[in-house]
Order: sequence, then structure tokens, then C-alpha cells
Amino acid sequence: MKKLMLVALTILTVFIGHAIAEDTFLPSNILMMDEKFSHHVILVEKATHKIHIYGNKDSHPKLLKTYNMATGKLKGDKAAEGDHKTPEGIYSMYEFLSKDDLLKRHGKAAEIYGSGAFPMNYPNFMDDRVGKTGGGIWLHSTDNDNRIFKGLDSRGCVVVQNADLKEISQYIELNATPIVVVQDIFFLNQTTWERNRKELNDTISKWTKAWQEKDFDNYIAAYDPVNFYDKSKGNYHSYKTYKKAVFSRPDSPQIKFGYTSILSTEDYAVVHIQQDYRSNVINDIGKKTLYLKKNTNYDWKIVGELWSKVEDDNVAFTPSKRFFKE
Repeated sequence: MKKLMLVALTILTVFIGHAIAEDTFLPSNILMMDEKFSHHVILVEKATHKIHIYGNKDSHPKLLKTYNMATGKLKGDKAAEGDHKTPEGIYSMYEFLSKDDLLKRHGKAAEIYGSGAFPMNYPNFMDDRVGKTGGGIWLHSTDNDNRIFKGLDSRGCVVVQNADLKEISQYIELNATPIVVVQDIFFLNQTTWERNRKELNDTISKWTKAWQEKDFDNYIAAYDPVNFYDKSKGNYHSYKTYKKAVFSRPDSPQIKFGYTSILSTEDYAVVHIQQDYRSNVINDIGKKTLYLKKNTNYDWKIVGELWSKVEDDNVAFTPSKRFFKE
């Protein structure tokens, strides 16, 4: 009897081990990558003080490298200026400040930033909506690499060693490489990850299809009537009135959508998509950024959107240390 139980236990152990080995776990924060807006993603985990670089493998995230880092002196999500906390959310880096740039701007005090800095767009749209304040949140290096191993040792920035910033910089394209900051990274099995990805992707596909077909009812149904806000048009009702007038025009605009990336936090998701709009009134190509949250029925709804012109349609990004010329 004992021998039978031992054999059964051995078979079960082998089976479970095989099942775990066959399973693939993916970060819940990176649901879709593309060649233009997310050829690489920087994923920052505050709990472990690790910064992970993911590359794009057939629109799926592939871990490339991991580095140590330091964050704000105090734990928690940044809410106000001077609270010494690192913000959590989905951001982009819009500028590079070399060591010389920093010294010119801030004098000798800038030596603490080491070899350079990448300012992040905190507060972003979602931060503004909940009243977060402050600024000056950067990914930067340091003049004292020992700081990194203290973990909690910045005024809110993400800080890495000098050599590591130079390596990380290879994967950064300004206004294109997202940096996602979370307290904890949650990894999902392949099935759950694919389901989450599909839910968001289906929401976006229905929205794009409705817009292309001038189906106003399905188009406006993608927006959250309570939480949506547009920086120029105001609340949902004002935006709905404006869009209804646009849809009622007799012209038939040609709208094409291209590269798509989907990123997520516990609170919201961000979708970047290339939009090519051609009509009698407007002809342009740009990046549409959609902010989405789940409503009380757990359906994804658009709560905000931004648009920026695409300056360069070249998507052949090659990692290189172009920000640091040795």
C-alpha cells in the first residue's frame, strides 16, 4: 500500500512539475507591444527595487535585462509635491538631460544626478484627474552608486547606477518608450494574460470600427458617461454633443489605425494607437492615447484621450547608446 502511494505521489509530482514548466507567466502590466510605440517597455517594481527591460517578441513582452534601483525615501504612491514618494502609473520620457545640461541648469547641486536624466511626464492625465501634484520625476543616475542599495533613497525619482543608466538608455526612444511604475508586478498565466489582453483589444477594435463606419451609437458607447473628461471639450455630455455634430457631417472620412500598444496598472489602462485621418477638413497622422478604466460592470470604458502628431514614420528602432557619446 505504501509503495502504491509512493508511486502515485511520484507520478503526481512529475505531472505538476510538467504542468508548471509548460505554463508561461507574463507581466499583467504589458499586454500588447508594437514596433512604434512600445518596441521596449521599462517596468519598475518598487517593492523589490528592480527595474526590468522588456523587448517586443511578436507583440508579447520578452524580458531582456534587470537592474537594481532606488526610489523615493517614503513608501507609497506619490500624491503631492515634496512628499518624497515615487509615483505609480504609466509614463513616457520626453527629454534627455546630459551631465553638462544638468550642471548648466542647476550648478554643482546637479552632480547628484550623475551622468544624465530622463524626465518623466508626471503628473500624467490620470494623475491630474485625481488631483496629484508635484513634478520633476526623473529616471536618472547618481554620483554615488552605493545609494542604489539603500532602496528608499530619492526624493521621488527612479535612480540607477551610472553604468546601468547608459545600458538602459539604449532602449529608450523619447516619447515612445513607456516606463510603467508599480509597487508589485503581478505575473499571469498565459490563459489569463491572453484573456485580459483580448478584453482591452476587443474594446478598442469596436471603437475603431464604429468610428470608421460613422456608427455614432457604438462609438460613444465606448466612453464612460460619468468619468470621461476631455481637456478641450470638457465632460462626457459636452464631448458627446461635439462628436455627434462631427458624425452628422455629410463627408466620409477615411480613418486607418496602425501600431497598437496596451499597458495596464491596477487602476487604469493606456492604449497607444497610430491614427491616420483623411477628410475634407483634416488630413493628419498622429498617436492617439486612450486612458481606460473599468466601470461597475467590469467593462473597459474610455475616460480620457490625447492626440499628438507623429513626426517620423520610421519604425526601425535599433538599440544604441546615442544619448551618451563616450
